[in-house]
Amino acid sequence: MVRCYRRKRVPCVWFAAVLPGLDTFGVQNWAAHHPHTHAKTTKMALRVRLVALSVAVAVVVALCCNQAHARAGNKGRTPILGWNTWCTQNSCGVDWCTSAEVLDVAAYIKKSGMQKLGYDHINLDDCWGVRSNQTGKIMGDPDRFPEGMAAFIKKIHDLGFKFGLYTDIGVEACHYPFTGSYPHYKEDAATFTEWEVDYVKFDGCHQPANFTAEQLTCNMSNYLLETGRDFWFNFHCWHTASCGTCGTSYRVGPDHHDNWESTSGVIKLLAEQRQPFWGPNPDKGWPDPDFVYTGGEGCGAHSDPGVRCPGQSEDEYVSEFSIWAIAGGQIVIASDPRNMSVFQKKIWFNTEVLDVYRDTSGFGSVAVVGNGSAVRGRAAAAADSCAVQHQISTAPCVQGQSFGCYTDNQSMWVSDGCRAHFACDGVSNVDCESNDDKRAVCPCKAAPPMPTQVWARPLVNNSAAVALFNPTDASRSITVHFEDIPDRGWDASTRLGVRDLWQTEDVGAFTGSYTAVSVPSHGTVMLKLFPVTL
Repeated sequence: MVRCYRRKRVPCVWFAAVLPGLDTFGVQNWAAHHPHTHAKTTKMALRVRLVALSVAVAVVVALCCNQAHARAGNKGRTPILGWNTWCTQNSCGVDWCTSAEVLDVAAYIKKSGMQKLGYDHINLDDCWGVRSNQTGKIMGDPDRFPEGMAAFIKKIHDLGFKFGLYTDIGVEACHYPFTGSYPHYKEDAATFTEWEVDYVKFDGCHQPANFTAEQLTCNMSNYLLETGRDFWFNFHCWHTASCGTCGTSYRVGPDHHDNWESTSGVIKLLAEQRQPFWGPNPDKGWPDPDFVYTGGEGCGAHSDPGVRCPGQSEDEYVSEFSIWAIAGGQIVIASDPRNMSVFQKKIWFNTEVLDVYRDTSGFGSVAVVGNGSAVRGRAAAAADSCAVQHQISTAPCVQGQSFGCYTDNQSMWVSDGCRAHFACDGVSNVDCESNDDKRAVCPCKAAPPMPTQVWARPLVNNSAAVALFNPTDASRSITVHFEDIPDRGWDASTRLGVRDLWQTEDVGAFTGSYTAVSVPSHGTVMLKLFPVTL
Protein backbone atom coordinates (compact mmCIF):
# COMPACT_ATOMS: atom_id res chain seq x y z
CA MET A 1 0.00 0.00 0.00
CA VAL A 2 1.28 3.46 -0.90
CA ARG A 3 0.77 6.18 1.67
CA CYS A 4 1.38 9.80 0.95
CA TYR A 5 1.80 11.97 4.05
CA ARG A 6 0.17 15.23 3.19
CA ARG A 7 0.50 18.65 4.73
CA LYS A 8 -1.79 21.57 4.22
CA ARG A 9 -0.99 23.29 0.92
CA VAL A 10 1.83 20.86 0.26
CA PRO A 11 1.95 19.09 -3.10
CA CYS A 12 2.71 15.37 -2.80
CA VAL A 13 4.61 13.59 -5.54
CA TRP A 14 4.81 9.82 -6.02
CA PHE A 15 7.96 8.13 -7.22
CA ALA A 16 8.78 4.46 -7.82
CA ALA A 17 12.29 3.13 -7.28
CA VAL A 18 13.90 -0.19 -7.96
CA LEU A 19 16.60 -1.11 -5.49
CA PRO A 20 19.34 -3.29 -7.03
CA GLY A 21 20.12 -6.62 -5.42
CA LEU A 22 22.73 -6.47 -2.71
CA ASP A 23 24.87 -9.27 -1.31
CA THR A 24 24.70 -9.87 2.41
CA PHE A 25 27.96 -8.92 4.05
CA GLY A 26 29.79 -12.03 5.30
CA VAL A 27 31.70 -12.80 8.42
CA GLN A 28 35.08 -12.19 6.81
CA ASN A 29 34.15 -8.71 5.59
CA TRP A 30 32.87 -7.78 9.03
CA ALA A 31 35.95 -9.08 10.81
CA ALA A 32 38.32 -7.39 8.38
CA HIS A 33 36.80 -3.96 9.06
CA HIS A 34 35.84 -4.31 12.72
CA PRO A 35 38.43 -2.89 15.12
CA HIS A 36 37.18 -4.90 18.10
CA THR A 37 36.74 -8.27 16.40
CA HIS A 38 37.08 -11.33 18.67
CA ALA A 39 35.88 -14.91 18.95
CA LYS A 40 32.19 -14.10 19.11
CA THR A 41 32.26 -12.17 15.82
CA THR A 42 31.15 -15.24 13.92
CA LYS A 43 28.17 -15.77 16.18
CA MET A 44 27.26 -12.08 16.04
CA ALA A 45 27.46 -12.02 12.25
CA LEU A 46 24.88 -14.78 12.10
CA ARG A 47 22.49 -12.61 14.11
CA VAL A 48 23.07 -9.36 12.27
CA ARG A 49 22.71 -8.55 8.58
CA LEU A 50 24.01 -5.17 7.60
CA VAL A 51 21.97 -5.05 4.43
CA ALA A 52 18.66 -6.88 4.53
CA LEU A 53 18.01 -7.14 0.81
CA SER A 54 19.78 -9.60 -1.50
CA VAL A 55 17.44 -9.48 -4.46
CA ALA A 56 15.86 -6.71 -6.45
CA VAL A 57 13.09 -5.01 -4.52
CA ALA A 58 10.51 -2.60 -5.88
CA VAL A 59 9.98 0.28 -3.48
CA VAL A 60 7.29 2.86 -3.86
CA VAL A 61 8.17 6.06 -2.04
CA ALA A 62 5.75 8.84 -1.26
CA LEU A 63 7.69 12.06 -1.32
CA CYS A 64 6.28 15.28 0.02
CA CYS A 65 9.17 17.51 -0.71
CA ASN A 66 8.22 21.11 -0.07
CA GLN A 67 6.70 21.66 3.32
CA ALA A 68 4.92 24.96 3.67
CA HIS A 69 6.17 25.46 7.22
CA ALA A 70 9.23 24.51 9.20
CA ARG A 71 9.30 21.79 11.81
CA ALA A 72 6.83 21.90 14.65
CA GLY A 73 7.97 21.98 18.26
CA ASN A 74 10.44 23.96 20.33
CA LYS A 75 13.69 22.96 18.67
CA GLY A 76 15.58 25.44 16.53
CA ARG A 77 14.68 28.66 18.32
CA THR A 78 18.33 29.03 19.27
CA PRO A 79 21.38 27.24 17.83
CA ILE A 80 22.78 24.26 19.72
CA LEU A 81 26.00 23.49 21.54
CA GLY A 82 27.24 19.95 21.90
CA TRP A 83 29.83 17.25 21.40
CA ASN A 84 30.11 14.63 18.66
CA THR A 85 31.91 11.30 18.73
CA TRP A 86 33.66 11.85 15.39
CA CYS A 87 37.46 12.22 15.69
CA THR A 88 37.58 11.97 19.48
CA GLN A 89 39.87 8.97 20.06
CA ASN A 90 40.87 8.40 16.47
CA SER A 91 41.37 10.30 13.25
CA CYS A 92 38.20 11.19 11.41
CA GLY A 93 36.53 8.35 9.53
CA VAL A 94 37.70 5.48 11.69
CA ASP A 95 36.49 6.50 15.14
CA TRP A 96 34.39 3.45 16.04
CA CYS A 97 33.51 4.31 19.62
CA THR A 98 31.73 2.22 22.24
CA SER A 99 28.83 3.07 24.52
CA ALA A 100 31.23 3.03 27.48
CA GLU A 101 33.47 5.61 25.82
CA VAL A 102 30.58 7.92 24.91
CA LEU A 103 29.21 7.73 28.45
CA ASP A 104 32.65 8.51 29.87
CA VAL A 105 32.94 11.66 27.76
CA ALA A 106 29.37 12.69 28.65
CA ALA A 107 30.11 12.27 32.35
CA TYR A 108 33.23 14.43 31.96
CA ILE A 109 31.35 17.17 30.10
CA LYS A 110 28.84 17.24 32.93
CA LYS A 111 31.48 17.21 35.67
CA SER A 112 33.61 19.90 33.97
CA GLY A 113 30.75 22.41 33.93
CA MET A 114 30.36 22.49 30.15
CA GLN A 115 26.83 21.14 30.38
CA LYS A 116 25.78 24.07 32.57
CA LEU A 117 27.10 26.45 29.90
CA GLY A 118 24.76 24.90 27.32
CA TYR A 119 26.76 22.04 25.81
CA ASP A 120 23.79 19.76 26.21
CA HIS A 121 23.88 17.52 23.10
CA ILE A 122 25.77 14.22 22.94
CA ASN A 123 25.74 13.13 19.29
CA LEU A 124 26.72 9.65 18.10
CA ASP A 125 28.09 9.82 14.56
CA ASP A 126 28.62 7.14 11.90
CA CYS A 127 29.87 3.57 12.52
CA TRP A 128 27.31 2.45 15.08
CA GLY A 129 24.29 1.08 13.16
CA VAL A 130 23.57 -2.34 11.69
CA ARG A 131 20.29 -3.88 10.57
CA SER A 132 18.78 -6.95 12.17
CA ASN A 133 18.51 -10.00 9.93
CA GLN A 134 15.42 -11.17 11.79
CA THR A 135 13.38 -7.98 12.08
CA GLY A 136 14.92 -5.59 9.55
CA LYS A 137 15.13 -2.97 12.32
CA ILE A 138 18.12 -0.73 12.77
CA MET A 139 20.16 -1.54 15.87
CA GLY A 140 23.53 -0.79 17.44
CA ASP A 141 26.56 -2.97 16.84
CA PRO A 142 26.06 -5.45 19.70
CA ASP A 143 29.80 -5.71 20.39
CA ARG A 144 30.17 -1.99 21.10
CA PHE A 145 26.67 -1.20 22.38
CA PRO A 146 25.92 -4.38 24.32
CA GLU A 147 23.18 -2.87 26.48
CA GLY A 148 21.13 -1.98 23.40
CA MET A 149 20.47 1.49 22.06
CA ALA A 150 17.39 2.27 24.16
CA ALA A 151 19.22 1.52 27.42
CA PHE A 152 22.32 3.39 26.27
CA ILE A 153 20.36 6.48 25.28
CA LYS A 154 18.51 6.41 28.60
CA LYS A 155 21.87 6.61 30.39
CA ILE A 156 22.71 9.72 28.35
CA HIS A 157 19.33 11.24 29.21
CA ASP A 158 19.81 10.39 32.89
CA LEU A 159 22.96 12.54 32.82
CA GLY A 160 20.80 15.47 31.70
CA PHE A 161 21.81 15.52 28.02
CA LYS A 162 19.90 15.38 24.76
CA PHE A 163 20.96 12.56 22.47
CA GLY A 164 21.73 12.78 18.77
CA LEU A 165 22.04 9.89 16.33
CA TYR A 166 23.46 9.50 12.84
CA THR A 167 21.85 7.85 9.86
CA ASP A 168 22.25 8.15 6.11
CA ILE A 169 20.16 8.86 3.03
CA GLY A 170 21.24 5.60 1.36
CA VAL A 171 21.17 1.86 1.96
CA GLU A 172 24.64 2.04 3.47
CA ALA A 173 26.13 4.66 5.75
CA CYS A 174 29.15 6.67 4.61
CA HIS A 175 31.55 4.20 6.22
CA TYR A 176 31.55 0.48 5.52
CA PRO A 177 30.08 -1.78 6.78
CA PHE A 178 27.37 0.21 8.56
CA THR A 179 23.77 0.80 7.54
CA GLY A 180 21.88 3.79 6.26
CA SER A 181 18.11 4.22 6.41
CA TYR A 182 16.95 3.69 2.82
CA PRO A 183 14.37 2.25 2.16
CA HIS A 184 13.44 2.09 5.87
CA TYR A 185 12.83 5.79 6.53
CA LYS A 186 9.46 5.27 8.17
CA GLU A 187 10.59 2.30 10.23
CA ASP A 188 13.75 4.03 11.40
CA ALA A 189 11.82 7.18 12.34
CA ALA A 190 9.57 5.01 14.49
CA THR A 191 12.60 3.29 16.06
CA PHE A 192 14.29 6.60 16.84
CA THR A 193 11.06 7.65 18.52
CA GLU A 194 10.98 4.48 20.61
CA TRP A 195 14.56 5.15 21.69
CA GLU A 196 13.68 8.80 22.51
CA VAL A 197 16.33 10.24 20.22
CA ASP A 198 16.36 14.06 20.25
CA TYR A 199 18.54 14.90 17.22
CA VAL A 200 18.89 13.09 13.89
CA LYS A 201 21.85 13.68 11.58
CA PHE A 202 20.92 12.60 8.05
CA ASP A 203 24.09 12.17 5.98
CA GLY A 204 24.22 12.25 2.19
CA CYS A 205 26.30 9.23 1.10
CA HIS A 206 25.15 6.59 -1.41
CA GLN A 207 22.10 8.55 -2.50
CA PRO A 208 19.59 6.23 -4.23
CA ALA A 209 19.18 6.76 -7.96
CA ASN A 210 16.18 8.51 -9.52
CA PHE A 211 15.59 10.83 -6.55
CA THR A 212 17.00 14.19 -5.58
CA ALA A 213 18.52 14.81 -2.17
CA GLU A 214 15.67 17.23 -1.54
CA GLN A 215 13.01 14.62 -2.22
CA LEU A 216 14.59 11.97 -0.03
CA THR A 217 15.56 14.30 2.80
CA CYS A 218 12.17 15.97 3.02
CA ASN A 219 10.55 12.55 2.95
CA MET A 220 12.59 11.50 6.00
CA SER A 221 11.68 14.81 7.58
CA ASN A 222 8.00 14.05 7.11
CA TYR A 223 8.31 10.59 8.64
CA LEU A 224 10.01 12.08 11.68
CA LEU A 225 7.24 14.68 11.95
CA GLU A 226 4.59 11.97 11.74
CA THR A 227 5.92 10.36 14.93
CA GLY A 228 4.87 13.41 16.94
CA ARG A 229 8.29 13.63 18.61
CA ASP A 230 10.13 16.95 18.55
CA PHE A 231 13.32 16.01 16.64
CA TRP A 232 16.15 18.34 15.71
CA PHE A 233 16.77 17.31 12.07
CA ASN A 234 20.19 18.02 10.52
CA PHE A 235 21.15 17.23 6.91
CA HIS A 236 23.11 18.35 3.84
CA CYS A 237 21.50 21.41 2.25
CA TRP A 238 20.93 21.65 -1.52
CA HIS A 239 21.06 25.48 -1.26
CA THR A 240 17.41 26.41 -1.79
CA ALA A 241 14.88 27.80 0.66
CA SER A 242 13.29 24.39 1.19
CA CYS A 243 16.33 23.51 3.33
CA GLY A 244 14.81 25.82 5.90
CA THR A 245 11.43 24.09 5.79
CA CYS A 246 12.59 20.46 5.76
CA GLY A 247 14.77 20.59 8.85
CA THR A 248 16.27 22.45 11.76
CA SER A 249 19.90 22.84 10.71
CA TYR A 250 21.80 21.88 7.61
CA ARG A 251 25.35 21.58 6.38
CA VAL A 252 26.19 24.41 4.02
CA GLY A 253 29.54 23.17 2.72
CA PRO A 254 31.88 20.20 2.51
CA ASP A 255 33.19 18.31 5.52
CA HIS A 256 35.32 20.44 7.80
CA HIS A 257 38.67 18.94 8.80
CA ASP A 258 41.26 19.84 11.41
CA ASN A 259 43.57 21.89 9.20
CA TRP A 260 43.83 25.55 8.23
CA GLU A 261 43.04 25.04 4.55
CA SER A 262 39.71 23.46 5.48
CA THR A 263 38.88 26.04 8.19
CA SER A 264 39.68 29.02 5.98
CA GLY A 265 37.57 27.46 3.23
CA VAL A 266 34.54 27.23 5.52
CA ILE A 267 35.06 30.84 6.62
CA LYS A 268 35.17 31.91 2.97
CA LEU A 269 31.90 30.05 2.33
CA LEU A 270 30.20 31.67 5.33
CA ALA A 271 31.33 35.07 4.07
CA GLU A 272 30.40 34.72 0.41
CA GLN A 273 27.39 32.40 0.28
CA ARG A 274 25.06 33.57 3.04
CA GLN A 275 21.41 32.87 2.28
CA PRO A 276 18.17 34.62 3.34
CA PHE A 277 16.76 31.31 4.63
CA TRP A 278 19.53 30.99 7.25
CA GLY A 279 18.23 31.81 10.70
CA PRO A 280 16.01 30.79 13.61
CA ASN A 281 13.15 28.34 13.22
CA PRO A 282 10.22 28.23 12.70
CA ASP A 283 10.71 30.39 9.63
CA LYS A 284 14.22 29.36 8.61
CA GLY A 285 16.97 26.92 9.53
CA TRP A 286 20.45 27.11 11.01
CA PRO A 287 23.54 26.91 8.77
CA ASP A 288 25.85 24.18 10.05
CA PRO A 289 29.54 24.85 9.24
CA ASP A 290 30.38 21.34 10.56
CA PHE A 291 32.50 20.43 13.56
CA VAL A 292 34.75 22.59 15.72
CA TYR A 293 38.12 21.01 16.52
CA THR A 294 39.44 23.18 19.36
CA GLY A 295 42.60 21.50 20.63
CA GLY A 296 42.74 18.82 17.96
CA GLU A 297 41.26 15.48 16.98
CA GLY A 298 42.39 12.06 18.15
CA CYS A 299 45.78 10.75 17.14
CA GLY A 300 44.71 7.54 15.39
CA ALA A 301 44.86 3.90 16.42
CA HIS A 302 42.24 4.59 19.08
CA SER A 303 44.38 6.90 21.18
CA ASP A 304 44.03 7.07 24.94
CA PRO A 305 41.35 9.31 26.50
CA GLY A 306 42.33 12.98 26.40
CA VAL A 307 45.19 12.49 23.93
CA ARG A 308 44.95 14.91 21.00
CA CYS A 309 47.00 15.68 17.89
CA PRO A 310 46.19 19.29 16.88
CA GLY A 311 46.08 20.07 13.19
CA GLN A 312 45.93 23.83 13.70
CA SER A 313 47.60 26.53 15.79
CA GLU A 314 45.91 28.13 18.78
CA ASP A 315 45.37 31.33 16.78
CA GLU A 316 43.66 29.28 14.07
CA TYR A 317 41.42 27.56 16.61
CA VAL A 318 40.47 31.01 17.97
CA SER A 319 39.46 32.07 14.45
CA GLU A 320 37.53 28.84 13.94
CA PHE A 321 35.44 29.30 17.07
CA SER A 322 35.06 33.07 16.57
CA ILE A 323 33.62 32.84 13.04
CA TRP A 324 31.45 29.82 13.92
CA ALA A 325 30.07 31.87 16.84
CA ILE A 326 29.42 35.11 14.94
CA ALA A 327 28.26 33.63 11.62
CA GLY A 328 27.36 29.96 12.08
CA GLY A 329 24.27 28.21 13.38
CA GLN A 330 25.74 25.17 15.07
CA ILE A 331 28.73 24.57 17.34
CA VAL A 332 29.39 20.88 17.89
CA ILE A 333 32.82 19.93 19.19
CA ALA A 334 34.72 17.01 17.64
CA SER A 335 37.61 16.87 20.07
CA ASP A 336 38.15 14.91 23.27
CA PRO A 337 37.34 17.22 26.21
CA ARG A 338 38.87 14.83 28.75
CA ASN A 339 42.21 16.01 30.11
CA MET A 340 41.04 19.46 29.03
CA SER A 341 43.84 21.89 28.27
CA VAL A 342 43.96 25.46 29.56
CA PHE A 343 43.47 26.64 25.99
CA GLN A 344 40.41 24.46 25.39
CA LYS A 345 38.83 25.75 28.57
CA LYS A 346 39.57 29.34 27.57
CA ILE A 347 37.67 28.82 24.30
CA TRP A 348 34.79 26.59 25.34
CA PHE A 349 34.04 28.37 28.63
CA ASN A 350 34.03 31.94 27.30
CA THR A 351 30.48 32.93 28.19
CA GLU A 352 30.73 36.30 26.41
CA VAL A 353 31.46 34.64 23.07
CA LEU A 354 28.71 32.08 23.74
CA ASP A 355 26.31 34.96 24.45
CA VAL A 356 27.04 36.35 20.97
CA TYR A 357 26.32 32.94 19.46
CA ARG A 358 23.00 32.61 21.30
CA ASP A 359 21.79 36.15 20.60
CA THR A 360 19.72 35.51 17.47
CA SER A 361 18.28 39.03 17.20
CA GLY A 362 20.61 40.15 14.43
CA PHE A 363 21.55 36.87 12.80
CA GLY A 364 19.94 37.79 9.50
CA SER A 365 22.21 40.84 9.22
CA VAL A 366 25.53 39.05 9.79
CA ALA A 367 27.97 40.21 7.14
CA VAL A 368 31.56 40.97 6.26
CA VAL A 369 31.41 44.76 6.32
CA GLY A 370 34.98 45.80 5.57
CA ASN A 371 38.51 44.77 4.74
CA GLY A 372 40.10 46.27 7.83
CA SER A 373 41.59 49.31 6.16
CA ALA A 374 41.85 52.37 8.38
CA VAL A 375 41.26 54.76 5.47
CA ARG A 376 37.69 55.37 4.31
CA GLY A 377 38.00 56.94 0.86
CA ARG A 378 38.64 60.44 2.12
CA ALA A 379 39.87 62.84 -0.50
CA ALA A 380 43.60 62.82 -0.99
CA ALA A 381 45.63 65.91 -0.44
CA ALA A 382 46.39 68.00 -3.46
CA ALA A 383 49.49 67.33 -5.51
CA ASP A 384 52.69 68.65 -3.93
CA SER A 385 51.19 68.27 -0.42
CA CYS A 386 50.66 65.57 2.19
CA ALA A 387 48.42 65.07 5.21
CA VAL A 388 47.61 62.46 7.85
CA GLN A 389 44.52 60.41 7.01
CA HIS A 390 44.74 57.92 9.88
CA GLN A 391 47.46 57.93 12.52
CA ILE A 392 48.70 54.52 13.67
CA SER A 393 51.64 55.34 15.95
CA THR A 394 51.42 56.67 19.47
CA ALA A 395 54.24 59.06 18.62
CA PRO A 396 52.82 62.29 17.20
CA CYS A 397 52.75 62.95 13.46
CA VAL A 398 53.19 66.68 13.01
CA GLN A 399 53.69 68.14 9.54
CA GLY A 400 57.07 69.78 9.14
CA GLN A 401 58.34 68.13 12.34
CA SER A 402 57.81 64.39 12.01
CA PHE A 403 56.57 64.12 8.42
CA GLY A 404 56.65 66.08 5.21
CA CYS A 405 56.65 65.92 1.39
CA TYR A 406 59.29 65.88 -1.31
CA THR A 407 57.47 67.65 -4.08
CA ASP A 408 60.04 66.99 -6.75
CA ASN A 409 59.98 63.17 -6.76
CA GLN A 410 56.50 62.12 -5.50
CA SER A 411 57.66 60.86 -2.13
CA MET A 412 57.40 61.81 1.55
CA TRP A 413 59.35 61.40 4.78
CA VAL A 414 58.56 60.49 8.38
CA SER A 415 60.69 60.57 11.53
CA ASP A 416 60.59 60.36 15.34
CA GLY A 417 58.43 57.23 15.44
CA CYS A 418 55.58 58.62 13.33
CA ARG A 419 53.50 56.10 11.41
CA ALA A 420 50.24 56.82 9.62
CA HIS A 421 48.25 56.39 6.45
CA PHE A 422 48.86 59.58 4.52
CA ALA A 423 47.46 61.44 1.56
CA CYS A 424 50.58 62.20 -0.42
CA ASP A 425 50.96 64.03 -3.74
CA GLY A 426 47.37 63.27 -4.72
CA VAL A 427 47.46 59.60 -3.61
CA SER A 428 45.42 58.22 -0.68
CA ASN A 429 46.29 55.46 1.78
CA VAL A 430 50.09 55.73 1.73
CA ASP A 431 51.50 53.74 4.68
CA CYS A 432 54.72 55.37 5.88
CA GLU A 433 56.55 54.45 9.10
CA SER A 434 59.62 55.67 10.98
CA ASN A 435 61.58 53.06 12.92
CA ASP A 436 64.06 53.78 15.70
CA ASP A 437 63.45 57.53 15.39
CA LYS A 438 65.22 57.57 12.03
CA ARG A 439 63.94 59.39 8.99
CA ALA A 440 62.25 57.07 6.47
CA VAL A 441 61.32 57.94 2.90
CA CYS A 442 58.23 56.46 1.27
CA PRO A 443 56.99 56.72 -2.33
CA CYS A 444 53.56 58.24 -2.80
CA LYS A 445 51.93 54.96 -3.80
CA ALA A 446 48.76 53.58 -2.32
CA ALA A 447 49.03 50.44 -0.21
CA PRO A 448 47.32 47.39 -1.73
CA PRO A 449 43.80 46.61 -0.47
CA MET A 450 43.74 44.87 2.88
CA PRO A 451 43.03 41.13 2.64
CA THR A 452 41.68 41.04 6.17
CA GLN A 453 37.99 40.87 7.10
CA VAL A 454 35.67 42.70 9.47
CA TRP A 455 32.65 40.58 10.45
CA ALA A 456 29.67 42.21 12.19
CA ARG A 457 26.57 40.93 13.96
CA PRO A 458 23.98 43.21 15.58
CA LEU A 459 23.06 42.26 19.15
CA VAL A 460 20.38 43.25 21.64
CA ASN A 461 20.55 46.57 23.52
CA ASN A 462 21.81 48.44 20.47
CA SER A 463 25.17 46.67 20.66
CA ALA A 464 27.08 44.59 18.14
CA ALA A 465 29.69 41.85 17.91
CA VAL A 466 32.67 42.23 15.60
CA ALA A 467 35.31 39.72 14.51
CA LEU A 468 38.53 41.14 13.07
CA PHE A 469 39.89 38.20 11.06
CA ASN A 470 43.40 38.02 9.62
CA PRO A 471 43.77 35.20 7.06
CA THR A 472 47.21 36.36 5.92
CA ASP A 473 50.63 34.98 6.81
CA ALA A 474 51.74 38.07 8.74
CA SER A 475 50.31 40.05 11.65
CA ARG A 476 48.09 42.96 10.64
CA SER A 477 46.34 45.95 12.16
CA ILE A 478 42.62 45.76 11.41
CA THR A 479 40.11 48.61 11.74
CA VAL A 480 36.36 48.46 12.22
CA HIS A 481 34.43 51.59 11.23
CA PHE A 482 31.32 52.00 13.35
CA GLU A 483 29.26 53.35 10.45
CA ASP A 484 29.65 49.97 8.71
CA ILE A 485 27.78 47.99 11.38
CA PRO A 486 24.37 46.99 9.97
CA ASP A 487 21.08 48.04 11.58
CA ARG A 488 22.62 50.49 14.04
CA GLY A 489 22.67 53.91 12.41
CA TRP A 490 26.12 54.69 13.75
CA ASP A 491 28.40 57.13 11.92
CA ALA A 492 31.89 58.58 12.06
CA SER A 493 30.95 60.71 15.08
CA THR A 494 29.49 57.83 17.13
CA ARG A 495 31.36 57.09 20.35
CA LEU A 496 31.25 53.47 21.50
CA GLY A 497 32.68 51.30 24.23
CA VAL A 498 34.87 48.46 22.97
CA ARG A 499 35.32 45.16 24.83
CA ASP A 500 37.74 42.42 23.79
CA LEU A 501 35.78 39.20 24.26
CA TRP A 502 38.69 36.76 24.20
CA GLN A 503 40.72 38.87 26.60
CA THR A 504 37.54 39.56 28.63
CA GLU A 505 38.47 43.18 29.21
CA ASP A 506 37.21 46.62 28.23
CA VAL A 507 39.57 48.36 25.83
CA GLY A 508 38.08 51.84 26.14
CA ALA A 509 35.75 54.26 24.36
CA PHE A 510 36.42 55.29 20.76
CA THR A 511 34.87 57.65 18.24
CA GLY A 512 34.11 56.51 14.70
CA SER A 513 36.39 53.49 14.56
CA TYR A 514 38.63 51.12 16.47
CA THR A 515 41.90 49.53 15.31
CA ALA A 516 43.24 46.27 16.71
CA VAL A 517 47.01 46.36 16.35
CA SER A 518 49.02 43.29 15.36
CA VAL A 519 46.24 40.75 14.93
CA PRO A 520 48.27 37.53 14.54
CA SER A 521 48.51 35.57 11.32
CA HIS A 522 45.37 33.40 10.91
CA GLY A 523 44.07 34.94 14.13
CA THR A 524 40.93 36.84 15.11
CA VAL A 525 40.17 39.58 17.62
CA MET A 526 36.54 39.40 18.73
CA LEU A 527 34.91 42.55 20.08
CA LYS A 528 31.66 43.81 21.49
CA LEU A 529 30.68 47.40 20.64
CA PHE A 530 28.18 49.17 22.91
CA PRO A 531 26.87 52.70 23.46
CA VAL A 532 28.54 54.81 26.15
CA THR A 533 27.42 57.95 27.90
CA LEU A 534 29.54 60.97 27.05
